[in-house]
Amino acid sequence: MNVHELPTTGLKMECPFTWELDLKLVLNFCKKERTITNDEISPVMSFIDMNTFAYIRSMQGKIVAAEELIEKINATWDNIYENVSEQKVYSIDVLMHIKDATAYYIYSMIGKKDKAKEMESKIKDANNFKSDIEKGTIVGSRAIASGLFYEKSVDTCIKLAKQASSYSPNCALWHYFTAKCLRIKRRYDNFSAMVSEEEKNAFLKCYELSQSLDYRICIARMYKESKNWKKCSEIFNEIYLQKPTRQKVRLILALSFINSKDFSKAKDCLDYIESTVPPEKRSKTYYHYLAKYYEANKDYPKAKENYKIATLQADNFPADIDYLNLIRKTDSKNNYNVIKHLKSMIEKYKDKESFVLQMYLDLATIYLFQNKNLKLAADYFLMAIKMDPCHPQLENFQLPWKHKTKYNIFELISKEILTENENNYGNTLKELKNYCIEYKKRVENNVLD
Repeated sequence: MNVHELPTTGLKMECPFTWELDLKLVLNFCKKERTITNDEISPVMSFIDMNTFAYIRSMQGKIVAAEELIEKINATWDNIYENVSEQKVYSIDVLMHIKDATAYYIYSMIGKKDKAKEMESKIKDANNFKSDIEKGTIVGSRAIASGLFYEKSVDTCIKLAKQASSYSPNCALWHYFTAKCLRIKRRYDNFSAMVSEEEKNAFLKCYELSQSLDYRICIARMYKESKNWKKCSEIFNEIYLQKPTRQKVRLILALSFINSKDFSKAKDCLDYIESTVPPEKRSKTYYHYLAKYYEANKDYPKAKENYKIATLQADNFPADIDYLNLIRKTDSKNNYNVIKHLKSMIEKYKDKESFVLQMYLDLATIYLFQNKNLKLAADYFLMAIKMDPCHPQLENFQLPWKHKTKYNIFELISKEILTENENNYGNTLKELKNYCIEYKKRVENNVLD
């Protein structure tokens, strides 16, 4: 049954079924790409994730999985209730409403009328949620649900999270989620872009309101990405001395110590995971960072071995990029293996437009600057631009093998590829020239505005 065919109740309901999530993204959603937030990090985020996953599974026709999630949500409700009641920054009534409304829709979809009626009798009309805390809980929950599809909905997430913060300014989670989404957008648009004041202040505010270990780690990472190495190092060393036990925290510390060349501490963190976490429960990130550790110590065979484990599936793009850079570092075949790996990544991440665009540009610049093949360079530049002529990477693309060298792709094409003879490569140069002209007009119009 389609959600739009469900019986009307006369009640306004707030839950993933009514939040107008993109149905195409829902149907194509892969659980491997996103996981339910650990409730140690945020019980409320975990709770909303579970409800959204239940909605996704039901819309995908995976009814058993959806019902299992409803049972899991009910089983964890007492913990959620206790946690939320203590904090006073969320509405317990709204969260209960979301839980019951989600269950109502799922039971209605699968024909369990008695259970659906039972849920309906419990549900409070969402029109009655009028306090700021209630409004904040609704829009904040919508932000978290949309966040499962952040690559396509990050602007919506930011807008909703900011709105939630305005309703409930003392809620650390809404400030954290605002900061998290701002970071995602920044790195999505330009991976190496500096942290904005808005993002920095949102992270600092969430930690001011709730001095949790996870928020502390976010602050350290924020300082790292702001190139404030001293503060970053101080925080990570403080956390290390506390001897954390969670795998995720140990991995974050390991990466920090690898980057700062404190290899004894990095190895200690990785060894801790090896000795305490069974192989089947070790995350892909463990193998990624173990590979980085070996690479940093110039043990390239072991680095490659672990990169291969970390990149088996299309769910670890950072590891694939690091593996690519190792291949780039060790390839002696005129970029043959680099190009081969890039092409395999394009196939692997074909559903991730921004990643594919980045790899097209990588290939184009390899052919342009290193292999001196202008025809193939032009082809890949055109493929990248056709994906999204207005993508931020096109104005500020950083050469992967020269970290401080950036190019405006349109200017680069105009200077290095476009020639008097536009028939050399069929229509490719004509199309590139048209895109460059369109870009120039956009820039001129923006200046005039």
